[in-house]
Amino acid sequence: MSNRLSAILVSLACLFAAACSESRDTITVGSKNFGESNILAHMFTILIREQGIPAAGPIEYPNTQSILEALKRGDVDIYPDYNGTGLVMIGQNPLSDGDAATARVKELYAPLGLTWLPRLGFANNFGLAMRADRAEELGVTSISELAGIAGDLTLGIEADFQTRPLDGLQPLSARYGMEFGALDVVPLDDRGIIYDKLLDGDADVGEVYTTDGQIADYGMVLLEDDLSFFPVYQAAPLARTESLERLPEMREAITALGGRIDAETMAALNSRVDIDGRSAETVARAALAEMGLVTGGNVSDEAPLAISASPLLTETGLGNAALRAARRAFTGRETELVPSDDPLARVGAGEARMALVEADAFFDLSGAEPARSERFEAVAAVGQSIVHLLSRTSIKDIGSIVVGPSGSASNRLGPVMARGLGLEATIEAADAETAEAMLATLEAAGADAVLVVAPIGHETVAGLAGQAGLTLRTLEGWKEEANLVRYPFLREVRVPSNTYPRQFATADTIGEQVVLASVAPDTSDMVGNQGPGAAAESVSPLPGSAVTALVEAIPGTTLIDPTLKQAAALAPPEPKLPASINPAMDVSLLNLALVLLMLWLGWLYIRPERR
Repeated sequence: MSNRLSAILVSLACLFAAACSESRDTITVGSKNFGESNILAHMFTILIREQGIPAAGPIEYPNTQSILEALKRGDVDIYPDYNGTGLVMIGQNPLSDGDAATARVKELYAPLGLTWLPRLGFANNFGLAMRADRAEELGVTSISELAGIAGDLTLGIEADFQTRPLDGLQPLSARYGMEFGALDVVPLDDRGIIYDKLLDGDADVGEVYTTDGQIADYGMVLLEDDLSFFPVYQAAPLARTESLERLPEMREAITALGGRIDAETMAALNSRVDIDGRSAETVARAALAEMGLVTGGNVSDEAPLAISASPLLTETGLGNAALRAARRAFTGRETELVPSDDPLARVGAGEARMALVEADAFFDLSGAEPARSERFEAVAAVGQSIVHLLSRTSIKDIGSIVVGPSGSASNRLGPVMARGLGLEATIEAADAETAEAMLATLEAAGADAVLVVAPIGHETVAGLAGQAGLTLRTLEGWKEEANLVRYPFLREVRVPSNTYPRQFATADTIGEQVVLASVAPDTSDMVGNQGPGAAAESVSPLPGSAVTALVEAIPGTTLIDPTLKQAAALAPPEPKLPASINPAMDVSLLNLALVLLMLWLGWLYIRPERR
């Protein structure tokens, strides 16, 4: 019995030792919660795994202090940081000399058991940026040139910059001898809003990071720091010395990245994540493959920004309006409309950045009641499509309806129209939404009607009207079945007479809004952004600045249909509630004491005199 127990204890000890060994041999990579840090952390993770070392992460931390403490505790083995941030975190003044800053952090962090590996090749410094047209209007190219006019300008900054004692707003103002007329302060984890404010004209100057992808994509001008005020923040891996000594292959893998990323490259990588919506992991692997550090990965990462749209919308005024708006929102990017029978599916698969779709695309229409998908959101209203029902017979005699291919608006709405009009009609799908293809299906199936969802006056509808006895019909009976309540995204519209061949009278039908749509935020895994101081989906939501630019670029833009999920950037500002009376407890107690005192004095005044 004793031998058996000993054997069991020895086995358990071996398993425990193996588990501990496996835990020690797994490297945990950390990241701050903003795009650039995510990209670099994914690069570290990929390079470490390429050496056959198990790597976990990247694990995001909300700020520098928390991730530095995790590194010192051993919860994290390595993460990307900046030498300037490293100095500030240990109570030192940041320096403008990168070599001196690096030498200093190496000296100071060594006693903590931490090692700064070779710098990656770029600096992500603070800077001031302006819209190009505004800078040209004011004749400003450097920060010094702001001094004489700053009192008439609004500066947009993050909250952290307002309080930084060495490289923040107050020392900047003192160094350049200027005071801005107004400040527009945004939370640190929503610092991208600064670009929205610059684009909207709510701020004249914005505090930015010099490797932000938005600077180039939105055509911003980075003002010259002609007095060299801002310290240098050069990116470098910061690792536990014990981990590097235990796994020298890890040091070799990460050191290979030293000096390989310049500021222009980093800005382009940031743009692919923050603007194009690509995952940080995909962008990181593609960049490493381009450097020749790993094999595989999509290195052809400069494909045009794609907007998927129904073929019935691509060659119309709505398609052109969407394309112009996208080119303005994504300045300097090649943008194209890509025909697709199911545009939103292409966005969900990461094959397009946005989709131009009708409102019904946001709903699952297979059940008795429509169910809205929360995966996508509308970012800009572009126009309206009309539901055209053309038939050989009266509506009540329709026995079969030809619709477009699977995924098209007419294919989705075909069964809805049949139910809504009380028809026992079969649905026949054509191979394409062209007049020729739909007429061919009409004849082959012996169908009675064709359903087309397209902007008013569309050539496909005109090509069908009058052919094979087809006439545009008024949707009699649609309202009687409470369909306007059941399908609130479908609204009553009227097609004027003679819009199409053989249409001699007005036709009352229904229409729906056409919008630009993108992926909605995944609220199940909320993260924020942070600058100097998990694998994502293939496409991420559009930044608020891009949404704003899209809306501004579409002439006569209307509000998005309230039945659709819309981007947060389009939500009206919440009204500020009036401050409560006597909000502080000490004030309330003081007021109560004063009331009691007044009552007592009043009683003394009116009490009967003592005899």
